[in-house]
Amino acid sequence: MFWRNRIGKYSVCFIVLFIIIYSLFALMIFSIQKNQIIDEMKQELLMMTDEVIGSSVSDPDQLEYSAIARIEQLAHDQAVVMRSSFNRFLIFSSLLFCLLIGLFGVFISKRLSIPLAQMRKSTRKIIAGQYDIKLPMASTDEIGQLAMSFNRMSRQLANQMTTLLQEKEILFSIIGSMKDGVMTMNLDGEIIISNQEAEMFIDHFHYEKGSSNTNQLPTDFEQFFQSVINQATTQNFEIKIQGRDWDIVITPLHRNEKLQGAVAIMRDVTEARQLDQLRETFIANVSHELRTPISLMQGYSEAIIDGVTETVADQRELAQVIHDESERMGRLVNELLDLTRLKSGHLDLNVELHSVADFVNKIAHKFDNRLAKNKLSLKINIPDDVDQLLFDYDRLEQVLTNLIDNAIKHTLEKGELILQISREDDDVQFELTDSGQGIPTEDLPFIFERFYMADKSRAKTERSKQGTGLGLAIVKQIIEAHKGSIIVQSKLGVGTTFKFTLPLN
Repeated sequence: MFWRNRIGKYSVCFIVLFIIIYSLFALMIFSIQKNQIIDEMKQELLMMTDEVIGSSVSDPDQLEYSAIARIEQLAHDQAVVMRSSFNRFLIFSSLLFCLLIGLFGVFISKRLSIPLAQMRKSTRKIIAGQYDIKLPMASTDEIGQLAMSFNRMSRQLANQMTTLLQEKEILFSIIGSMKDGVMTMNLDGEIIISNQEAEMFIDHFHYEKGSSNTNQLPTDFEQFFQSVINQATTQNFEIKIQGRDWDIVITPLHRNEKLQGAVAIMRDVTEARQLDQLRETFIANVSHELRTPISLMQGYSEAIIDGVTETVADQRELAQVIHDESERMGRLVNELLDLTRLKSGHLDLNVELHSVADFVNKIAHKFDNRLAKNKLSLKINIPDDVDQLLFDYDRLEQVLTNLIDNAIKHTLEKGELILQISREDDDVQFELTDSGQGIPTEDLPFIFERFYMADKSRAKTERSKQGTGLGLAIVKQIIEAHKGSIIVQSKLGVGTTFKFTLPLN
């Protein structure tokens, strides 16, 4: 509306003010001139009256003519004076009008420039990212409406930026929490968004290819990217970087049916392929381990059926072999079941408080005959600060039995076994050291793998010492089920040390 227009209101106020001032000046000048003319006319009439009274002129017409002439001259003189005064009034009023226009312009410019300057400063703050801006609304005219619109805009921008930041944080949290590498690129191949796994992949890629410019995509990856951009279709690539297998899926990004770039997902499939290979090896090992005793049992049972054995002693010997091989098969199956339950976490532990000294001495007593037969010694050191511990008695007995049995197998006569138990902060450490032949360095990383046997030659020469290759894998799973950890240290010709820790609580 007109009355909400600031320029209109200022114009009306100025016009009214100018009319009032101009009218006042005109009335003032008119009043002054009127009074002056009246006074002069009175004086002139008095002078004329005095002259008529004192005059000796006998002709009244001549006297009247003379009076009229003087009055006309007086009127002419007063008209000249009035014109001169009016001209001065016009000049003065014009100067005053110009002054008022100047003051009015300064006033309007200040009234307009101050809120505009505030808006300019507020706009710069918004550009800098400060959205909590609120301009004062001192009026309801255009400036006030502009301030109100500006405040509404800043609030909406703040809400939109908050929403965008939240969505961005959620997006980065999702991408950052992904185990696969995720990377978004524009049409120029510039990386826009990437998580830590993708950055590591690119770094390894540059290192593998010997690239010096790490700000650009590697050459091979750039070729993959350009192939996807040119064909505008999702493509899958496989590459080997730093000894690890990577599966790369690059998908084009479209917006309003226009190609904007591409997103790449890099997945490390090394473990998956190793698991596939391990699964195949596992099946082959199980088949091999079962085939040998089955073949022996089948052969010896056929010998008994065919009457190859003539004496009872020979039959008993063959039956004993069949019995031993069946026990071996049963032990293999039980160990496989135990390992499966431990791996799946379905094995329930019966954790109770037990005396460490009684537990260890009882297990060591089981090996007295074997130690004496192999001329070995077993020393046990238990400090006073290790008294009782929470653990599953049967499962931990299985662990120590397996470790001591392996140590006896791989230690020559007159060797020594030492079982040292100590307190390590909030853990209890069991350390079993033997003076055996040791484990080759290349076999140490795989010692806890299923069906892995470091000394395969000795296992073939002495059947009584053959194992299934599952014992140490089960040991590791039992220790980890107790929230503990186990490591192995070994040197050829010096000996081997197994260390495992169990938490006090």
